[in-house]
Amino acid sequence: MKLAYKIFIASSLLLASLASHAKPIKILVEDSWPPFAFKKENRAVGMSIDIVRAAFKNVGENIELVQVPYTRCKAQTATGRFVACFNSAHSKEMDSDFLFPKEPLFKSKGLIIANSITVKTKPTKVKDLEGKTVALPAEFPFGKEFDENYRINKIFTSSDQTSLMMLRSNRVSFVAIDEYVYYYYLKNHPEFKNSFHVVLELSEESIFVHFSKKHKDTQELIKKYDVGLAMLKLSPKYNEILEDWVGVKGQKKVQIFSSTDVVFEN
Repeated sequence: MKLAYKIFIASSLLLASLASHAKPIKILVEDSWPPFAFKKENRAVGMSIDIVRAAFKNVGENIELVQVPYTRCKAQTATGRFVACFNSAHSKEMDSDFLFPKEPLFKSKGLIIANSITVKTKPTKVKDLEGKTVALPAEFPFGKEFDENYRINKIFTSSDQTSLMMLRSNRVSFVAIDEYVYYYYLKNHPEFKNSFHVVLELSEESIFVHFSKKHKDTQELIKKYDVGLAMLKLSPKYNEILEDWVGVKGQKKVQIFSSTDVVFEN
C-alpha cells in the first residue's frame, strides 16, 4: 500500500525557506560511488548530487559539497562537525547516530547478476547462492536475508565496476549490485553490453541524506530539505535527472509521488 506524505508548513517557515543563507551550507558527500556521487575531473558529480542541489535550490538554500570517503562522511556528521552526509540507508546503527528526513532520494533494489555461463544455474532464492562466490561493494545493504547469510562466499571489491569485470572474466559466480548502478554501467560502458543477466531481485532500500543529531542547524534544515525534495519529485526535473544518469530503463524503476501524495498547507 502506497503511503501519502503530508507536509505541513507554517507561513513563517515557507517564507524563511525562500531566503538564502549569506554563506552556503557545507554538506558532506561520498566520493566514489557512481552514479550517485563520485569525482570527475576533480568535481563532485552524480545523480544524488543533482537531486540534493535541486532540492535545496527549491527552498532558496545554497549548498557547498565537501567530498570525502564514505566512512569519514559518516564520522564527521556524527560528531556534528557537518550537518549532513549522503548516500545512506536505514539500519540499526545509522538510526542510532543520525536523523533521517521523510523523503528518500530514491528507492532501489539490489540485483544478483550472472554472466552467460553462470546463468545456466539460475538461482530462484537467496539460499541458492550458498557456497557460490558473489562479488559486491562493502557497506551497502542488500537486505537481511542476504546480508546475514554467511554461507554465501562474499567477495568485497573496491568498486562495482571491479565486480562486473570479475564476473565478465568468470572469476566469480555472481555479482550483487544496486539496480541504478547496474543501469549506469550498462549505459556508459559498451564493453558490458550483452554480457550479463539479472537472475534475482533482492530487497528494496530507500536511500537518504542523513543529518547530524548534534549540529545546531539540523532541525531547521531537515524540514526545508524535505519540502524542497517533495517539490522536486512533483516536477519533471526529477525524472530528467534520473534519466540523465541511468537511462530510461533505470529511471522507470523509481517510485514517483503524485500530486495527491504531497500536500502543502500555509
